[in-house]
Amino acid sequence: MEDIDRLKQHIRNHAVNSFPKEFLIDLQKRTERAYQDTYAEVAHSKTTLPEQRIHKLRQERCFRMDYELAQAAKKFDIPYTAKQLAENDWQFTYVTSGNFGATQSYVPQMGCLPSPAKFRDTLARAATIPRLPIDDDAEIFKERKFYGLFAHNPIGPIFDEEKQKLGSIQLCVPYEDMKKYALEVSVAELLADYPSETKPSVAIPSPTWKRDTKRKDTGTE
Repeated sequence: MEDIDRLKQHIRNHAVNSFPKEFLIDLQKRTERAYQDTYAEVAHSKTTLPEQRIHKLRQERCFRMDYELAQAAKKFDIPYTAKQLAENDWQFTYVTSGNFGATQSYVPQMGCLPSPAKFRDTLARAATIPRLPIDDDAEIFKERKFYGLFAHNPIGPIFDEEKQKLGSIQLCVPYEDMKKYALEVSVAELLADYPSETKPSVAIPSPTWKRDTKRKDTGTE
């Protein structure tokens, strides 16, 4: 196995041990619904020019996905915050689970990096969780080995109901310079890494033959 493959498997193992399986399943469902809902909202907006709908959709989707990431974390008791950042006067949802700290972002297509942002650079460079101006649960301040990005994209770039459905959502782990990913794995593929939930085998009892007490044994002479 090549070193890069070992690294990818190493990160995937940490992801499986860090994120509850139910959390990832819930986040994937929420993302699918968010894509459909935000498209419908923008498509029926009477105060948005047709030429600007795709741009408004990306903005609305950004806010909705931060909300859904926070709600998924809240549902499974995963610490999260959305405090204002000193770097760019902006709030974003940041969750911490196991060895991961993670945010979310739209990308044009899988393999693409999100738009440059100082807070992502800070998180990617940090060997431990950065000293951001947040005052939430102390769990937020624990050291993290990896910065993960839940990157998601629509099927296509056109403002169309089918094209704007969810194409994919991946867990991406960037190198510290935020110029390339060390790991890209779809949530669906990552879920397959989790141990299968096998039900304990139940022993099937052998049939018990009931003696016919009414039958008389005639015997032999």
